[in-house]
Amino acid sequence: MNKTYKLIRTGLVAVAGLLACYSCSDTWDEHYKDSAENPNLVDATIYQYMKSQPNLSDFVDVIDASGYKAMLDETQIVTVFAPVNGTFDKQTLIDGINNGNGDVVLTRFIKNHIARYNYSLNEKEQDVELLNKKVTSLSNGYVSQDSIQTLETNIQCTNGILHIIKSQIPFHANIYELMETTADMDSIYQLFAYYDEDSLDINRSVYRGVDDDGNRIYVDSVLIHTNDLMTRLRGYIHREDSDYTIIVPTNDAIAERLEETRKYFVYNIHEEDRDSLQNFFSNYYTLNPLIFNNNSNLHQEDSLVTTTYSKWDPKYNVFYKPFERGGILEPGTYNECIECSNGVAYTTDRYPATIYDAFFREIELECENSGNVNVEQDKDGNALFTRTCSYSSVVINNSAVSNRSYLDVQPSNSSAQPYIGFNIPNTLSGTYEAYIVTVPLKMGRNVQDADTLKPYQFRVNLFTRTNRPTDVNASWPSSSVRLKNPADNGNNFVSNPEQIDTIYLGELTFTECYYQVPQVGVMLQVQSYVSSSQTKNYSRRMLLDRILLRPKGMPERGKEARNAELADSDESDDGQDEEQE
Repeated sequence: MNKTYKLIRTGLVAVAGLLACYSCSDTWDEHYKDSAENPNLVDATIYQYMKSQPNLSDFVDVIDASGYKAMLDETQIVTVFAPVNGTFDKQTLIDGINNGNGDVVLTRFIKNHIARYNYSLNEKEQDVELLNKKVTSLSNGYVSQDSIQTLETNIQCTNGILHIIKSQIPFHANIYELMETTADMDSIYQLFAYYDEDSLDINRSVYRGVDDDGNRIYVDSVLIHTNDLMTRLRGYIHREDSDYTIIVPTNDAIAERLEETRKYFVYNIHEEDRDSLQNFFSNYYTLNPLIFNNNSNLHQEDSLVTTTYSKWDPKYNVFYKPFERGGILEPGTYNECIECSNGVAYTTDRYPATIYDAFFREIELECENSGNVNVEQDKDGNALFTRTCSYSSVVINNSAVSNRSYLDVQPSNSSAQPYIGFNIPNTLSGTYEAYIVTVPLKMGRNVQDADTLKPYQFRVNLFTRTNRPTDVNASWPSSSVRLKNPADNGNNFVSNPEQIDTIYLGELTFTECYYQVPQVGVMLQVQSYVSSSQTKNYSRRMLLDRILLRPKGMPERGKEARNAELADSDESDDGQDEEQE
């Protein structure tokens, strides 16, 4: 970002386009003529007038060192608030310019004292946007919210208005600027800054002439700032018109969390841009639990929702009772609260959220969603993983069934054993506890009375694409791993015919991540396993509700919530009002 700014400022970047010059609603010429009798009117540019004033020599010296003289010595109309000598450290600012930090001096000092257009001081209070996008206030005899007194006001020059003030206007950093210049915040700043992109706004930038190569020489360049990570997070912490709360862990805490997060985003070696994907999502989910838009959190004492919160998925990206014991901002868990120009920053020595709060979450797959069923075929058109069955989605008026619907899987003939595969997207490179939820036949539609108390006996096969090409049309490996029932010495799985049943399938560990990529990396195939001699006791027809992959190690509070949910699901509702396909 700094490099781009310097190139543009020195005229080494050329961009085609027309210059849109700025002017007031009344032209300066008209204002100048109307003020002919004004004793504060001087026949000089702002720069020329300041140069003639001994008490402004320090301010002029900094402007000269920065190369910003042309902006104040041209016809473009500006308002300048010039601090008198001795009210700021001139030499430190000039040293900063000479040491390659000229853009910082421009943003935090020079542009903090200049505004476009002409602004007179009068009894009416008004807000003024400075060149660095900060907003200051003007009132009779005072400048800025810091109530800086004026010495001389409304000096009308040929290119604007000059106000001489008794001290410099303090620079109030926004959250992003705070991170940039605070020693123990540079790690979180670098996560954002990597995605910074600046482009020249040719319609708002000012150039004077061209260099020997025909490139425009810009005396005032206006940049358009974009950041893909901020956009995805919906956390524009560099904008002055925003209002955020952000938690800023120290460098050590950020580094520790980032290293842990990266382990869950290890992509297939054949995945295009695997390193970029790992970096982006590791950065994204390291930052995701830390940013809160205050406009979306009007009752912060009750809950805080992150900038990526969605009402369609309300159990994630929300922290309840944040300022109470155990809350994400419990007093004593953060070091200080720093006021910024666009919000507040809480600093802390520890990372405040678990990986389960941030990204390692349950994957819930609704079986009745036909898009989740694997329908791959071989080159001859034969079904590979879902075969010898028919299946249909059935809506049921029973809140104990997830989404009030299930998948009815029936054998294609009296001797067929149904096989049905489910693609499971967005798996991370970690360990999950797998479950399948079944609906008993007695709750199903068009079930013969003789079958209503029959359980299902089935096997589950796990397919993964580990070390496979990333072509979305590539077939799965022909071999698979059969999951062994951990509750019955590795035998087949059997459902409870009396109630909705949540069956534990065991632990699944994935060495590769398939998050936010076109190709699904994991498939579970449910295979009815009922011999002809067992059909009196088991049903080959299966009513399947959903598949759950719960991260191993989820904190007890999450586990208790899940157990409560599963307990509710296991309470069958025999009083069905209506069912329909």
